[in-house]
Amino acid sequence: MNKLKFCLVGVGSIGRRHLRLLNERGDLELSVVEPFEASFQRVVSEIGSFPRYASLEQALEEGKPDAVIIATPHGMHAKMAITALDAGVHVFCEKPMSDSMEECVAMLNAARRSKKVFSVGFMFHFDPFVRKVKEIVDSGRIGSVLHYSSRFATYNTLLCSITRHQAHTPYSVIMDCIHDSDLLCWITGQVPDYAYSSAYQAGDLELSSNPNFIDTVYRWKNGRMGAHTHFNYVQHPQVHTLEIAGDRGYIQGDFMEPSITVGTIDGKTEHLTFRRDFDDVYRAEWDCFVNAVRGTGEPENRADSAILSTLLMQAQKESGMLGREVSLHEIAQRCGFDF
Repeated sequence: MNKLKFCLVGVGSIGRRHLRLLNERGDLELSVVEPFEASFQRVVSEIGSFPRYASLEQALEEGKPDAVIIATPHGMHAKMAITALDAGVHVFCEKPMSDSMEECVAMLNAARRSKKVFSVGFMFHFDPFVRKVKEIVDSGRIGSVLHYSSRFATYNTLLCSITRHQAHTPYSVIMDCIHDSDLLCWITGQVPDYAYSSAYQAGDLELSSNPNFIDTVYRWKNGRMGAHTHFNYVQHPQVHTLEIAGDRGYIQGDFMEPSITVGTIDGKTEHLTFRRDFDDVYRAEWDCFVNAVRGTGEPENRADSAILSTLLMQAQKESGMLGREVSLHEIAQRCGFDF
């Protein structure tokens, strides 16, 4: 099998994980874009040496990759993705797709225009715990979903951050925790119509952000479903849970164990536990993307579905800033997107 040429842009913590796992495959030729010598030398010491470029443009012109992996700060995703797609190159973009809906729409249009594979790194779609939750929901075992709730509380994110950008990036908590916004839509197959957020900064911790708490209540105009998400940058050790109520049962899940309790209307309960190696989750994500690039499979997180998480993120932010409920449809239409 001919080796594909993949170029990684950005060698922060997630970039190095991707590079390490891709390097073990054996079916790829890898290169990196990294302008800073110290960052590149860390790659060399941890993983090995790779062809190196100072910019994405240089990599596209000289390296001629089949695909690029964008693992840069959020604000750089859109420009780099569009540049690569317009050059006829497949793109894997780390989450979030972008930190603005307008840029997401531009990325979506570029992906459609190029007809190249474009996928966003929502790796929880490959987590056996999350996949089991979705399998139970899709099976109808708990009936129609009436309410979805999740809690992601992680001071650890601030402790692990190298740039500490959260201190000066307003609403960074909803960007770092965007997996839960994605999972609300992916697991339930539903997109809310309205959002109301309560956001604030509290506590006297060494590390913080503004806000460091945000609660969002989602509402559907048909009145048949509701949802709630809670994010904070305070709790440690990390807490990550979900609860789904249906008209025939419920699911309680703990991402950290990981485990699921399923209760059904007949009074029966079942408790399931899972073994999870996050490297294996990422390996499954890469199998999916590589197969899509080779034309032997489909990408998991296309632009037209990944954009929904940024829509929820923007609704959370606008509601928190305005102090009132906002319409997701109005935000989407304002940005040139329809759902």
